[in-house]
Amino acid sequence: DLVRSRGLGDVYKRQAKGWGIIAIFADMIDRETVDRIYAAANIVDIIGEYVTLKRKGVNYQACCPFHNEKTPSFVVSPSKGVYKCFGCGKGGNAVTFLMEHENITYPEALKMVAKRYGIEVKEKEMSEEEVRRNDDRESMFALNGWAADYFANYLHHETEGMSVGMAYFRQKRGMTDA
Repeated sequence: DLVRSRGLGDVYKRQAKGWGIIAIFADMIDRETVDRIYAAANIVDIIGEYVTLKRKGVNYQACCPFHNEKTPSFVVSPSKGVYKCFGCGKGGNAVTFLMEHENITYPEALKMVAKRYGIEVKEKEMSEEEVRRNDDRESMFALNGWAADYFANYLHHETEGMSVGMAYFRQKRGMTDA
């Protein structure tokens, strides 16, 4: 569902199943600053503040902070700058980790990383046209997320979807149930 809360910063938030939270602010962090933040972010240091990482070859492993597990399935790759949990499927970079773990927005996570590495955050105000364009874009993401869920549910749980749709995928596309 699309939630629009107007106030200081004109925040637009959308929560769609499988997409997470996307927030767009009327005051944007400029691209150059975002690039410097990503270049400075050390994913091992940032994630290491939340979980105990153990080196396994070129990567690091830990028990996932997003779900309960006994055997480590959470892998951090410093060379790629990404993490992935093979148990729950969550993955991303240092910024998306902070967003997920701290339940904060993208700009808040960027500012958190910037503060850690002493990077000054420069923001610019979006024009009315940029705000409208981003609002339209977010509406399309919400609609697309809803449509994807609707048709996946129809394909897997409705009689017609299972008979016609799944038959098409098996016969014409060579897909299997595996």
